[in-house]
Amino acid sequence: MVFRTVPLFSVLLIFYNAVILFFRWQDPAVDPMSAVLLTFTLPSEAIWTLTFGDSIVIMGLGVLYVELIKSTRASDQSILEHTFSMFVFLIYLLEFLLFPLCASSTFLILCFMSLLDVIAGFTISISAARRDLTVS
Repeated sequence: MVFRTVPLFSVLLIFYNAVILFFRWQDPAVDPMSAVLLTFTLPSEAIWTLTFGDSIVIMGLGVLYVELIKSTRASDQSILEHTFSMFVFLIYLLEFLLFPLCASSTFLILCFMSLLDVIAGFTISISAARRDLTVS
């Protein structure tokens, strides 16, 4: 039940903040988002690297997909979940604007994904409510 009402972007927000704070506590000069996780040589012989920041954005895309699927169900908890999602977006926005550790492109992309979650959630809920009202 908690999984259905807690926005998953809040989990990603907590994870991002924990990683940033842990690595900055260890060594303030280290930027954990630019840490290289994997390096591949492509068939074109170009070298592609996956950074930690890139992997968090990929996780964000997965979270956005799950959140969109969650918003398609109509229940009494939907409005509460959309309200929580709005608060999570506001926290993303405030952290981006006010905290230097969160002033990165990775965090901004996660912030916009959270905004898309809010907008899509309300849009899908309104569309479903109209459809239910029309059928009745």
